[in-house]
Amino acid sequence: MEKKHLTLIIVVLIIAFGVYAYYYPPKKTDSNPNPPSSKPSTLRVSLIQEMTNNYRQTQLKAIDNVVENDANSILFDIPTLKKFINDIESNVKHNQPGVNNKLAIRMYYAAYPLNTKWSRPGYENLEKLLSNDITRLYERKHTLILLPVIKNARGIYADFNPLDINTYEGFIKKPAKQMSFLMVKDERDDIEVMSLNHGQIIPPVSREGQAF
Repeated sequence: MEKKHLTLIIVVLIIAFGVYAYYYPPKKTDSNPNPPSSKPSTLRVSLIQEMTNNYRQTQLKAIDNVVENDANSILFDIPTLKKFINDIESNVKHNQPGVNNKLAIRMYYAAYPLNTKWSRPGYENLEKLLSNDITRLYERKHTLILLPVIKNARGIYADFNPLDINTYEGFIKKPAKQMSFLMVKDERDDIEVMSLNHGQIIPPVSREGQAF
């Protein structure tokens, strides 16, 4: 008798589970907890190869007449870029709360000065590069300087300093001052503005890992 009751209970439980599973099917778990929200930007491999080859065969070849073995790429790690973007956004939000500013980043092509200058006053941002055998070779080589950009009231994307609200319409350009044919130092020369440089430039950093 007890065996029949046990069998009946098991059958009822199986039926109950089947009904529950029918009306409340288990949800599929996504192996990626943060799926892409939009289609990422892409380029064909063949186009990347052609464009990097074009650079090496034209601009880089011309530069090589002046700067031997100049850099052909620069690397910034993701945390560094994220921090730079976050610093821009958070400072703008702090200085102009409630304003939906359109922000961007401009990348200036640049070249490092001679490393004999890096320990002099005015070159403090480069001095730490002297402590490394690789970065010491950055002198005269191609690099990038990233600057924050804001769309101002005139609809122009202007370079600005998120730390200084007085630049939110863009930096005020002043004509070069001259006195007896000698350049007079601009009062802005010693101001620190939010910017990003010192990515790994390749070469002199090893080319290992480059696909193009």
